[in-house]
Amino acid sequence: MKMTSVKKVPATKTIGVVMIVIMLFALTALVFGCAPSTETGTKGSAETGAKGNSPEAPANDPYAVSFTWETNADCSVCHQKEHDSFADATTKAGVHSTLPCSTCHTDSALSTVHKEVTSASKTPIRLRSTKVEQATCLNCHENLESLAQKSAGTTVLTDAKGTVVNPHALPETSDHAIISCVSCHKMHTAEAVEKTAQDLCISCHHEKVFTCYTCHD
Repeated sequence: MKMTSVKKVPATKTIGVVMIVIMLFALTALVFGCAPSTETGTKGSAETGAKGNSPEAPANDPYAVSFTWETNADCSVCHQKEHDSFADATTKAGVHSTLPCSTCHTDSALSTVHKEVTSASKTPIRLRSTKVEQATCLNCHENLESLAQKSAGTTVLTDAKGTVVNPHALPETSDHAIISCVSCHKMHTAEAVEKTAQDLCISCHHEKVFTCYTCHD
């Protein structure tokens, strides 16, 4: 029986073919890896709908979308820290977790401060351009007279000389006029109101003395 010989392929030729195949795979991965993915486009569309944004993006960022502030906007997209506090029972926000942001944040300044905001804007560290009116709190939490009666026996605000001040019945002065509920009751932190109230007083009464002439005749 006649045996058929197998022709050997030179090793250098085999290595060359393998290298060409590897280069083709690398080139293909590079081309498809640089192309925009469908997932990225879908994410942008979802955020647009959630925030009430315009689908038009700024020219310097093809993936950014514009933002138009509305009372029903999804604030958690940017204000994640504040949003997370609603799930923390140790914060005041946790107690008010059923309320939307717009229940307390009603000031018209919000539409102005968000005017140039896009999805590419730097995420704020904390809220700066909004305030909560005292009347908003009192809509649910009785009135100052009733609150003052309930806190009449508290000694939270006691100065270094033993003087006690009712936190809901502060002396009527121009400095005290700017104090509101949220000056002491911080919504989005777990810091105790006893500490925030004391810190507020000490920010003006540096010697921890509330009454004038206690130290100086």
